[in-house]
Amino acid sequence: MDLDRLEEFSAVARLGSIKLAARELGISPATLSARIIKFEKLLGTSLFHRSGSGLTLTEAGECLLPNAMEILRSYKRIQRDVRTIHEHSYNRLRIAITGSTLPIHLGPFLDRLNQDHPNIQIELLDDNRFGIVDGLLSGYVDLYFATVLEDFPCKGLSQNPIFSPTPHIVLPRSHRLADRTMISIRELDREQFLLYPCTAEPAIRDFQLRNLQDSGIHYTLYDSDTSVRFYKLLVPVGKGLLLRPTPMMDTPPNTVCIPVTDLPHSVTTCFFYNETNPNPDVLAFAMDFTKEVRQREHRQIL
Repeated sequence: MDLDRLEEFSAVARLGSIKLAARELGISPATLSARIIKFEKLLGTSLFHRSGSGLTLTEAGECLLPNAMEILRSYKRIQRDVRTIHEHSYNRLRIAITGSTLPIHLGPFLDRLNQDHPNIQIELLDDNRFGIVDGLLSGYVDLYFATVLEDFPCKGLSQNPIFSPTPHIVLPRSHRLADRTMISIRELDREQFLLYPCTAEPAIRDFQLRNLQDSGIHYTLYDSDTSVRFYKLLVPVGKGLLLRPTPMMDTPPNTVCIPVTDLPHSVTTCFFYNETNPNPDVLAFAMDFTKEVRQREHRQIL
């Protein structure tokens, strides 16, 4: 049902006159009269009693009027709310994050951003990456920071590299290579590896599987539904080694986290955004964050 027809019907019902309602609506009386008749035919009933003294509502018209008024009020309320969101949404950023290294960089940056721009509301989201991509495309998510493989699908999005993290292997302190400062993947032949749960961080699982499959080494996998929160605790009890695209910041007791080299597939930490997003804060935030992270990474190298 066309909202314009409801508005025209309501105006005629309120004023009791085609002529007065037409003047209020800015159309000719003939046009309004024809539309009312067409509307009545659509509903299959008469809405007005017509007489020389004006128009009065029929029983069907009396029934329709309060519902029409409520629909029109709701529509105007929606228009007002959407307009308010549009006018003020540029003070809010929805940022999605996957990957354990990013919060380390993002935390200090957000603290400084909050001091410099206290009116900006930051919402941090954590979801599987394809759900986030859908959010970017729909406009619900403004920015997505993630560590991804080189062929991550990002159709319709702008992908911008920030830095390339160093992959690491987490192993027990009792392991034969635990005292090394760097390990080649070829030195891990015939080891058992922990496979990340597919429900946790799909990007890490993809990284593990593809690098192990293409590395040329022999290996076995320990695949468990254990919560990712406790997954790392399987390393010190000897269930397997944990290959990660980034360092582990909270290494469990009796384990070490060592850089691993010679992997066939690299990863890059990037930010993604939808180029059609009208929020001017999006790109400015992302570029400032990228600059700060690169400077911090450069200082660590030096």
